Amino acid sequence: MKEFLLNKIKATGTTTGDVYFPQTELLLPFDGANGATTTSDLSDNNHAVTFFGTSQISTAQSKFGGSSMLFDGDSDYVSVTSSILGSFAASTFTIEFWVYHNSLTSALIYYVINWAGASNGVYVWKNASNVLEAQLTSNTGNITGTTTLTTDRWYHVALSGSDGSYKLFLDGALEGTYTGSSSTGSNTWHLGAWLYSGNNSLYYPLNGYLDDIRFTSGIARYTSAFTAPTTAHSTSAGDINKQILINSTADGVAIGTGGINQARIAKAWVNFDGSGTVAIRGSYNVSSITDTNTGNYRVNFSTAMADTNYCALVTTDASGGQIACHQDSAGNYTTSVLGLRIYAGDTSWASEDTTTCTVLVFGN
Repeated sequence: MKEFLLNKIKATGTTTGDVYFPQTELLLPFDGANGATTTSDLSDNNHAVTFFGTSQISTAQSKFGGSSMLFDGDSDYVSVTSSILGSFAASTFTIEFWVYHNSLTSALIYYVINWAGASNGVYVWKNASNVLEAQLTSNTGNITGTTTLTTDRWYHVALSGSDGSYKLFLDGALEGTYTGSSSTGSNTWHLGAWLYSGNNSLYYPLNGYLDDIRFTSGIARYTSAFTAPTTAHSTSAGDINKQILINSTADGVAIGTGGINQARIAKAWVNFDGSGTVAIRGSYNVSSITDTNTGNYRVNFSTAMADTNYCALVTTDASGGQIACHQDSAGNYTTSVLGLRIYAGDTSWASEDTTTCTVLVFGN
């Protein structure tokens, strides 16, 4: 047997990244040449980004990367339109960005806004008192900050939470909390101002810069005070799945993600006791189990499957076996990415609670 000594193993290279990058819906670092009027969404969605007015990439100011998005406080704004972003802020999410003000007055300034009519949607802005505000639904879901903003400096702003509790942060410090639900907005997000579709007029523009905007779906990245990012947001998942290669002489090791097929990695799994009150023994990407009736359970995914063509392997200790099928949010037996319905029964097909049930899900 060949002997390998641990003191001969060393890391010769590695990659770092964002473990939540697959849930990143929009990523705008605004990197580019001075005066450029196009930019790229570096999330996997590659949303189209459109500049209006004289909005442009500028190297005069930046938080990271040597450039940022310049707005003139008059005619400038940026729009991102996507059906994915239309339902983005309906439940658990994080919106974050860096902002720099060239000037501040009593006028409102909108940084990001997803207006859906009748004051619905999700917005983050500066109010007349020069403090942050965020709106989650109509005019009753506002969070008002406490810190007075000033010009000529960068601020990190984050709105993060799940249905029932949302928090607004400035430079990592908690500014305020809202208890309640958020509303689903339109398919278009405006950055740097609000374009009111009713009369096609521009309101509340920013005179300053935005940098490193990131929207994350299904993840509340910040739930308490934190240290604001010190580097630009990662544009990859990095070491979310590491492989370690040791050469034949055991004098080096390479760490990376090359050669790993994501389709071979479980997207969700759970082991639960379905007798009495459902108890989850262990799980991944499963938020809860709903006990709908004797021998009937609904497995609720924390993050929905990317498409409906996934596969689930289910085992139970029910005497007659089990049936698993996809289900929609209403519990109907249809193809869905939201969860999974399980039926357990005895040999006579009578419903029967199961004390041990395991579910393993694969899919892209």
